[in-house]
Amino acid sequence: MSDAAETNSGDRTELDGRGILFCAILLVAWVSFSPFADLGSTDLLELAEGRDVQIYAAFALMAAASAFHVWRSDRQALAAIATPINLMLLGWIGVTLLTSQEFSNSLKRVLIFGFVSTCSLSLFLLPRGRDDLARLLSVVALLIVLLSYLGLVFAPHYTIHQATDIGEPQLAGDWRGIFGHKNIASAIFSVLTFIGIFVLRAGRTIEGWAIFVLSLVFVLCSGGKSSTAICLATIILSFVAARTRNIVLWSIIVFSPLALLNFFGLGSILFPQIAAISAALPLDTSFTGRTDIWTFAIPKAGETPIFGHGLGAFWNTAALRFGGEDTTIWAGSAAHAHNGYLDTVLAMGLPGLAIAVAALIVQPARDVRRVCARGDEPAVALLFLQIWMFSLYLNSLESFLFDRANPSWVALLFAIFGIRFLAEFRIRA
Repeated sequence: MSDAAETNSGDRTELDGRGILFCAILLVAWVSFSPFADLGSTDLLELAEGRDVQIYAAFALMAAASAFHVWRSDRQALAAIATPINLMLLGWIGVTLLTSQEFSNSLKRVLIFGFVSTCSLSLFLLPRGRDDLARLLSVVALLIVLLSYLGLVFAPHYTIHQATDIGEPQLAGDWRGIFGHKNIASAIFSVLTFIGIFVLRAGRTIEGWAIFVLSLVFVLCSGGKSSTAICLATIILSFVAARTRNIVLWSIIVFSPLALLNFFGLGSILFPQIAAISAALPLDTSFTGRTDIWTFAIPKAGETPIFGHGLGAFWNTAALRFGGEDTTIWAGSAAHAHNGYLDTVLAMGLPGLAIAVAALIVQPARDVRRVCARGDEPAVALLFLQIWMFSLYLNSLESFLFDRANPSWVALLFAIFGIRFLAEFRIRA
């Protein structure tokens, strides 16, 4: 989609292949190879590691295809992502791999990080232009919406949480669609809501309204309280931010929710004074049980504050679940810290968190400001702004930063790389 891509865009067959690859990346990431999971199956009790061969192989192949297309027609654009902070992040990931307490797990995480990043950076470059981006995103979104709603009608056991679910029977009645959990469903359908707004503004009225309305209804019926509140807040705040030119006011609009969520969340665990303030407010001070997990995880992060435990070297490991007295605490069996920033410290230490904040928050913020000040591509810019803001907020209560091929992680990378390219290049109509 950059000017660099335009010079070699005449081959119709290649472009068709690029569109297919674009859809394949998002469908593999968002639909996966195991939609409509049976949550009553005892297979879910097994550790997740080692069961993702298909995902690793698929992303490896798609990364190779993406690298071929990008190198062939858009190699000039690659310089835009080779920023000092991105290179520092890659370097620190390499350092924490060498110091990891679970080297084999971390090595697999680093490999999938490379595959997923390569695929995600290609998503902005593969479409033939702005209109093609809207068309391809509408195809992917409508397919996910269609499969999920058909599942609600014809296979509710596989698309709605049931009282017979082994893990969390208390979620019975919450919609999850093709996804394995209502939290994943609510997050991705929030992203689809933003895509619906973009498709609508791109001139595809029927598809846009269908995606927006059906996705928003699904978010509301999923029971994902965090995603629902954050999705609605993001829509409102993003429209205001996109029209705000004063950098101080813009920063307050964009970053206040992120600061408040972590202030009253992790802050209430770290500082008793904040906990007292939080208790006086009309809030669920346990954040739906998350405070137990944070209380358990924060001291563990303090054990290795410089290098962390390593990517994939803490949660869901045999050492954590079966290796010590802390496993008597139920939080030790959690899938993650329910805070992406805390999980980043657990994986890569405090230096890793600082670099990640610079790469995932500070740098994209500068890019968004450049794009909005220039006034180019307001619909595309708003899409990336909404996905980015939503992801930052949600990571205060969920965790998907650097999480393999997590659907929400792929969406965030798509937005961050898209913002970076949009700040450096103009795209074709």
